[in-house]
Amino acid sequence: MTEISTQDLVELIERVLGPFASLQEPLEARNPAKADVQLAAFWFVQAELLKLPAFGIQMLLRDLERLDALDSLAPGGEAGAALLSIDAQRIPGHVSLALAVRLAAHTVKAQGCAILGIRNVGALGVLGCAARSLASEGAVAIISANSSAFVAPLGGTAPAIGTNPLAVAAPRAHAAPLVLDFSTSPMTLAALRQARATGGTLPASGAVDADGQRTSDPTRAAALLPEGRISSLTGLGVELITGVGVGGRLAAGLPAPERSALVIAYSPEAMGNRDAAELCAQLTQDWQGAGGHVPARFDSLPLKREQLPSRISVHSEALAALEVRAQGTD
Repeated sequence: MTEISTQDLVELIERVLGPFASLQEPLEARNPAKADVQLAAFWFVQAELLKLPAFGIQMLLRDLERLDALDSLAPGGEAGAALLSIDAQRIPGHVSLALAVRLAAHTVKAQGCAILGIRNVGALGVLGCAARSLASEGAVAIISANSSAFVAPLGGTAPAIGTNPLAVAAPRAHAAPLVLDFSTSPMTLAALRQARATGGTLPASGAVDADGQRTSDPTRAAALLPEGRISSLTGLGVELITGVGVGGRLAAGLPAPERSALVIAYSPEAMGNRDAAELCAQLTQDWQGAGGHVPARFDSLPLKREQLPSRISVHSEALAALEVRAQGTD
């Protein structure tokens, strides 16, 4: 591990992502703007603060490899419309999601709600960070994503859907937004890759091999398993609203070149509800009072860039590779 100034890390990521941003930043711009690059860099650092390096710098480097042979491509859609579609094939996943969040926030303020589909997108990182950004501006946000099939249905023995993460966030009075962020499978593909790279083992009930038999060997894993019935059905639902609804769904066994995502955001005030933040705080108390666990993983994260800690520890190899990338943009 290497300790680095957090500000230096943010600036390093922004240098790497800079070529994908438009020189201008009007809200009507269809290309990612400097503001989107800045927000994407913030999310990458948040992933590192959450101790999720596979969703931080390492994910950025993998996504850049995907883009090496491609040029920038302007997303489609008209800014300001409640329904938007973004083609992100040649844009880093985090940057395209930041673009969607910026347009969604603007549209919610203007019209009360926004629905954005992102097609052909690469790695999206921790969706909860994006949902939290919208909730911090007063919106209720739902963000989902689908990916190549590598998760079996409950009771199944072969992959049918992706890990299909889902994030929901809402503003909360006297506290940071309440954020839910989970996937179909308790194990992510990033964790599977890590286990394969390090020779680690999987939970006994975490995967099946090509013959449909349970395995703890990551090199034999042909499909991950869902945590239970609700998890399995949630993954199927995410596949419906993203893979089917937005596009990109391919038959099981065919590698989807990219994933798709859906961003839904709306203003509680547009629904006639001026007490959403207080209701969310009350819900938190009721849930805890009933013996429930309130997700708090995101609560320790800063809501603004200026609140980031002064220093951060990151993997030395990933940092070195990022610095090489940054040099190539000079």
